[in-house]
Amino acid sequence: MEFGIDISRYQKGLDFETAKKQGVKFAVIKSSQSDFTDPEFVSHFDKAQKYGIYTGAYHYLTSTNADDAKRQAEYMIDKCLRGRKFEYPIFADAEDAALKELDRKTVDSVIRAFCDTVEKAGYWAGFYCNYNFYMNYCSGRELAERYSLWLASWSESAPAECQMWQFGGEVNLLRENTVAGIVCDQNYCYMDYPALMRERGLNGFSKEAAQGELKVGDKVRVQSGAPIYKSDKKFQSWVYLTDLYVREINNSRVVVSTLKSGSVTGAVDKKYLTLVKSV
Repeated sequence: MEFGIDISRYQKGLDFETAKKQGVKFAVIKSSQSDFTDPEFVSHFDKAQKYGIYTGAYHYLTSTNADDAKRQAEYMIDKCLRGRKFEYPIFADAEDAALKELDRKTVDSVIRAFCDTVEKAGYWAGFYCNYNFYMNYCSGRELAERYSLWLASWSESAPAECQMWQFGGEVNLLRENTVAGIVCDQNYCYMDYPALMRERGLNGFSKEAAQGELKVGDKVRVQSGAPIYKSDKKFQSWVYLTDLYVREINNSRVVVSTLKSGSVTGAVDKKYLTLVKSV
Protein backbone atom coordinates (compact mmCIF):
# COMPACT_ATOMS: atom_id res chain seq x y z
CA MET A 1 0.00 0.00 0.00
CA GLU A 2 1.35 3.41 -1.01
CA PHE A 3 0.33 6.87 0.17
CA GLY A 4 -0.37 9.62 -2.35
CA ILE A 5 -2.25 12.81 -3.09
CA ASP A 6 -4.38 14.21 -5.88
CA ILE A 7 -3.94 17.87 -6.74
CA SER A 8 -5.03 20.67 -9.06
CA ARG A 9 -4.68 24.43 -9.32
CA TYR A 10 -6.02 24.67 -5.77
CA GLN A 11 -2.70 23.26 -4.52
CA LYS A 12 -0.61 25.85 -6.40
CA GLY A 13 2.82 26.23 -4.84
CA LEU A 14 2.85 22.81 -3.15
CA ASP A 15 6.34 22.01 -1.87
CA PHE A 16 6.98 18.61 -3.44
CA GLU A 17 10.28 18.13 -1.62
CA THR A 18 8.50 18.43 1.72
CA ALA A 19 5.63 16.28 0.47
CA LYS A 20 8.08 13.51 -0.36
CA LYS A 21 9.65 13.77 3.09
CA GLN A 22 6.16 13.39 4.55
CA GLY A 23 5.72 10.08 2.75
CA VAL A 24 4.00 11.00 -0.52
CA LYS A 25 4.85 8.34 -3.12
CA PHE A 26 2.53 9.44 -5.93
CA ALA A 27 0.45 12.37 -7.12
CA VAL A 28 -2.54 12.13 -9.44
CA ILE A 29 -2.59 15.54 -11.11
CA LYS A 30 -5.56 17.27 -12.68
CA SER A 31 -4.62 17.77 -16.30
CA SER A 32 -7.77 19.17 -17.84
CA GLN A 33 -11.49 19.85 -17.76
CA SER A 34 -13.77 19.98 -20.76
CA ASP A 35 -11.47 21.60 -23.35
CA PHE A 36 -8.96 23.52 -21.22
CA THR A 37 -5.80 22.57 -19.34
CA ASP A 38 -5.44 23.08 -15.61
CA PRO A 39 -3.04 26.03 -15.23
CA GLU A 40 -0.89 24.18 -12.68
CA PHE A 41 -0.69 20.86 -14.51
CA VAL A 42 2.71 21.35 -16.12
CA SER A 43 4.24 22.86 -12.99
CA HIS A 44 2.90 20.07 -10.76
CA PHE A 45 4.05 17.38 -13.18
CA ASP A 46 7.57 18.79 -13.56
CA LYS A 47 8.05 19.21 -9.80
CA ALA A 48 6.79 15.72 -9.06
CA GLN A 49 9.25 14.33 -11.60
CA LYS A 50 12.07 16.38 -10.10
CA TYR A 51 11.58 14.89 -6.65
CA GLY A 52 10.91 11.32 -7.73
CA ILE A 53 7.19 11.28 -6.98
CA TYR A 54 5.23 9.01 -9.32
CA THR A 55 2.48 10.66 -11.34
CA GLY A 56 -0.93 9.90 -12.76
CA ALA A 57 -3.44 12.30 -14.30
CA TYR A 58 -7.16 12.95 -14.24
CA HIS A 59 -9.60 14.81 -16.46
CA TYR A 60 -12.72 16.37 -14.93
CA LEU A 61 -15.40 14.96 -17.19
CA THR A 62 -18.28 17.27 -18.16
CA SER A 63 -19.61 15.27 -21.11
CA THR A 64 -23.25 14.22 -21.31
CA ASN A 65 -22.85 11.88 -24.29
CA ALA A 66 -20.30 9.38 -25.57
CA ASP A 67 -19.19 11.46 -28.56
CA ASP A 68 -18.25 14.40 -26.38
CA ALA A 69 -16.53 12.11 -23.88
CA LYS A 70 -14.34 10.83 -26.70
CA ARG A 71 -13.61 14.41 -27.77
CA GLN A 72 -12.62 15.38 -24.23
CA ALA A 73 -10.36 12.35 -23.94
CA GLU A 74 -8.67 13.28 -27.21
CA TYR A 75 -8.10 16.80 -25.89
CA MET A 76 -6.45 15.42 -22.75
CA ILE A 77 -4.27 13.06 -24.76
CA ASP A 78 -3.14 15.66 -27.29
CA LYS A 79 -2.66 18.62 -24.95
CA CYS A 80 -1.51 17.00 -21.72
CA LEU A 81 -0.38 13.39 -22.01
CA ARG A 82 1.75 13.12 -25.14
CA GLY A 83 5.47 13.39 -24.51
CA ARG A 84 5.12 12.60 -20.81
CA LYS A 85 5.37 9.37 -18.82
CA PHE A 86 2.91 8.45 -16.09
CA GLU A 87 3.44 5.64 -13.61
CA TYR A 88 -0.19 5.75 -12.47
CA PRO A 89 -3.39 5.46 -14.54
CA ILE A 90 -5.19 8.14 -16.50
CA PHE A 91 -8.57 8.72 -14.86
CA ALA A 92 -11.94 10.07 -15.87
CA ASP A 93 -13.19 12.12 -12.91
CA ALA A 94 -16.93 11.38 -12.97
CA GLU A 95 -18.56 13.64 -10.40
CA ASP A 96 -19.97 16.61 -12.32
CA ALA A 97 -23.59 17.47 -11.52
CA ALA A 98 -24.54 17.17 -15.19
CA LEU A 99 -23.80 13.44 -15.10
CA LYS A 100 -26.31 12.95 -12.30
CA GLU A 101 -29.05 14.23 -14.59
CA LEU A 102 -28.46 11.34 -17.01
CA ASP A 103 -29.79 7.81 -16.88
CA ARG A 104 -27.42 5.08 -15.74
CA LYS A 105 -26.93 3.64 -19.24
CA THR A 106 -25.85 7.01 -20.62
CA VAL A 107 -23.46 7.62 -17.73
CA ASP A 108 -21.89 4.22 -18.39
CA SER A 109 -21.49 5.05 -22.08
CA VAL A 110 -19.79 8.36 -21.25
CA ILE A 111 -17.27 6.72 -18.92
CA ARG A 112 -16.61 3.87 -21.36
CA ALA A 113 -16.12 6.23 -24.31
CA PHE A 114 -13.57 8.27 -22.38
CA CYS A 115 -11.66 5.26 -21.03
CA ASP A 116 -11.68 3.37 -24.33
CA THR A 117 -10.25 6.41 -26.14
CA VAL A 118 -7.50 6.69 -23.52
CA GLU A 119 -6.68 2.99 -23.85
CA LYS A 120 -6.53 3.11 -27.64
CA ALA A 121 -3.88 5.83 -27.32
CA GLY A 122 -1.68 3.51 -25.23
CA TYR A 123 -2.59 4.56 -21.69
CA TRP A 124 -3.99 2.69 -18.70
CA ALA A 125 -7.52 3.98 -18.09
CA GLY A 126 -9.53 4.24 -14.91
CA PHE A 127 -12.45 6.16 -13.46
CA TYR A 128 -12.92 8.12 -10.26
CA CYS A 129 -16.13 8.77 -8.36
CA ASN A 130 -17.50 8.81 -4.84
CA TYR A 131 -19.24 5.80 -3.35
CA ASN A 132 -22.75 7.23 -3.84
CA PHE A 133 -22.12 7.83 -7.54
CA TYR A 134 -20.55 4.39 -7.86
CA MET A 135 -23.61 2.68 -6.39
CA ASN A 136 -26.47 4.84 -7.67
CA TYR A 137 -25.55 6.74 -10.84
CA CYS A 138 -23.41 4.32 -12.86
CA SER A 139 -22.98 0.56 -13.15
CA GLY A 140 -20.00 0.80 -10.85
CA ARG A 141 -19.15 -2.84 -10.32
CA GLU A 142 -19.54 -3.63 -14.02
CA LEU A 143 -17.30 -0.72 -15.03
CA ALA A 144 -14.75 -1.75 -12.39
CA GLU A 145 -14.48 -5.15 -14.07
CA ARG A 146 -13.08 -3.34 -17.10
CA TYR A 147 -11.22 -0.25 -15.84
CA SER A 148 -9.24 0.67 -12.74
CA LEU A 149 -11.42 2.06 -9.97
CA TRP A 150 -10.41 5.03 -7.83
CA LEU A 151 -13.09 5.44 -5.21
CA ALA A 152 -13.69 8.35 -2.85
CA SER A 153 -15.05 7.38 0.55
CA TRP A 154 -14.03 9.71 3.36
CA SER A 155 -14.16 7.21 6.16
CA GLU A 156 -11.99 5.11 8.44
CA SER A 157 -12.21 1.88 6.44
CA ALA A 158 -11.51 1.19 2.77
CA PRO A 159 -14.20 0.04 0.32
CA ALA A 160 -13.40 -3.49 -0.80
CA GLU A 161 -13.85 -2.88 -4.52
CA CYS A 162 -11.20 -0.31 -5.43
CA GLN A 163 -7.53 -0.31 -6.41
CA MET A 164 -7.17 3.27 -5.13
CA TRP A 165 -9.03 4.78 -2.18
CA GLN A 166 -9.39 8.51 -1.62
CA PHE A 167 -9.89 8.45 2.12
CA GLY A 168 -9.88 12.16 2.88
CA GLY A 169 -9.69 15.76 1.80
CA GLU A 170 -10.99 18.68 3.86
CA VAL A 171 -12.41 15.95 6.09
CA ASN A 172 -9.82 13.35 6.99
CA LEU A 173 -10.43 10.68 9.60
CA LEU A 174 -7.04 8.96 9.20
CA ARG A 175 -4.37 11.67 8.92
CA GLU A 176 -3.84 15.42 9.06
CA ASN A 177 -5.71 16.99 6.15
CA THR A 178 -2.65 18.91 4.98
CA VAL A 179 0.48 17.85 3.10
CA ALA A 180 3.40 20.28 3.11
CA GLY A 181 1.07 22.79 4.76
CA ILE A 182 -1.62 22.67 2.05
CA VAL A 183 -4.99 20.89 2.24
CA CYS A 184 -4.88 17.95 -0.20
CA ASP A 185 -7.08 15.03 -1.09
CA GLN A 186 -5.24 11.94 0.13
CA ASN A 187 -5.19 8.36 -1.12
CA TYR A 188 -3.95 4.85 -0.59
CA CYS A 189 -3.11 2.67 -3.59
CA TYR A 190 -3.11 -1.13 -3.43
CA MET A 191 -1.50 -1.94 -6.81
CA ASP A 192 2.07 -1.63 -8.04
CA TYR A 193 1.11 0.54 -10.99
CA PRO A 194 4.67 1.75 -11.75
CA ALA A 195 5.83 -1.82 -12.36
CA LEU A 196 2.76 -2.61 -14.45
CA MET A 197 3.21 0.42 -16.71
CA ARG A 198 6.77 -0.59 -17.50
CA GLU A 199 5.92 -4.26 -17.95
CA ARG A 200 3.11 -3.49 -20.39
CA GLY A 201 4.73 -0.56 -22.16
CA LEU A 202 1.90 1.86 -21.32
CA ASN A 203 1.60 5.53 -20.34
CA GLY A 204 4.60 6.65 -22.37
CA PHE A 205 6.93 3.80 -21.40
CA SER A 206 8.57 1.65 -24.05
CA LYS A 207 7.41 -1.87 -24.80
CA GLU A 208 10.85 -3.41 -24.46
CA ALA A 209 9.77 -5.43 -21.42
CA ALA A 210 7.03 -7.04 -23.49
CA GLN A 211 9.34 -8.36 -26.19
CA GLY A 212 10.92 -11.78 -26.40
CA GLU A 213 9.84 -15.29 -27.22
CA LEU A 214 7.56 -16.90 -24.67
CA LYS A 215 8.36 -20.31 -23.21
CA VAL A 216 6.38 -22.74 -21.09
CA GLY A 217 7.00 -21.78 -17.47
CA ASP A 218 7.38 -18.06 -18.10
CA LYS A 219 5.43 -15.63 -15.93
CA VAL A 220 3.15 -13.27 -17.86
CA ARG A 221 0.36 -10.74 -17.46
CA VAL A 222 -2.75 -10.59 -19.63
CA GLN A 223 -3.23 -7.07 -20.97
CA SER A 224 -6.22 -5.22 -19.52
CA GLY A 225 -9.44 -6.08 -21.32
CA ALA A 226 -7.94 -8.76 -23.57
CA PRO A 227 -10.52 -11.34 -24.68
CA ILE A 228 -10.49 -15.06 -24.07
CA TYR A 229 -8.91 -16.79 -27.07
CA LYS A 230 -11.07 -16.55 -30.22
CA SER A 231 -14.08 -15.10 -28.39
CA ASP A 232 -15.62 -11.77 -27.43
CA LYS A 233 -15.74 -12.72 -23.75
CA LYS A 234 -13.48 -11.13 -21.17
CA PHE A 235 -11.69 -12.84 -18.29
CA GLN A 236 -12.70 -12.15 -14.70
CA SER A 237 -11.12 -8.89 -13.53
CA TRP A 238 -8.57 -10.54 -11.22
CA VAL A 239 -6.94 -12.31 -14.18
CA TYR A 240 -5.68 -8.98 -15.57
CA LEU A 241 -4.08 -8.14 -12.23
CA THR A 242 -2.29 -11.44 -11.59
CA ASP A 243 1.04 -12.95 -12.64
CA LEU A 244 0.26 -16.16 -14.53
CA TYR A 245 2.33 -19.14 -15.69
CA VAL A 246 2.53 -20.13 -19.35
CA ARG A 247 1.35 -23.72 -19.45
CA GLU A 248 1.06 -24.43 -23.17
CA ILE A 249 1.90 -22.66 -26.45
CA ASN A 250 0.34 -23.59 -29.78
CA ASN A 251 1.15 -20.92 -32.38
CA SER A 252 -0.72 -17.81 -31.17
CA ARG A 253 -2.79 -19.69 -28.57
CA VAL A 254 -1.27 -19.60 -25.09
CA VAL A 255 -2.75 -21.43 -22.12
CA VAL A 256 -2.10 -19.64 -18.82
CA SER A 257 -2.68 -20.49 -15.17
CA THR A 258 -2.10 -19.27 -11.65
CA LEU A 259 -0.51 -22.69 -11.04
CA LYS A 260 2.52 -24.42 -12.50
CA SER A 261 0.49 -27.63 -12.78
CA GLY A 262 -3.09 -28.80 -12.41
CA SER A 263 -6.13 -26.78 -13.46
CA VAL A 264 -5.67 -23.88 -15.89
CA THR A 265 -7.09 -20.37 -15.96
CA GLY A 266 -7.73 -20.09 -19.70
CA ALA A 267 -6.28 -19.40 -23.12
CA VAL A 268 -5.39 -16.08 -24.72
CA ASP A 269 -3.82 -14.84 -27.93
CA LYS A 270 -0.07 -14.38 -27.50
CA LYS A 271 -0.27 -10.74 -28.65
CA TYR A 272 -2.14 -9.86 -25.46
CA LEU A 273 0.57 -11.16 -23.12
CA THR A 274 3.35 -9.23 -21.43
CA LEU A 275 6.42 -11.11 -20.22
CA VAL A 276 7.00 -10.59 -16.49
CA LYS A 277 9.74 -13.16 -15.81
CA SER A 278 11.42 -15.65 -18.11
CA VAL A 279 12.41 -19.13 -16.92
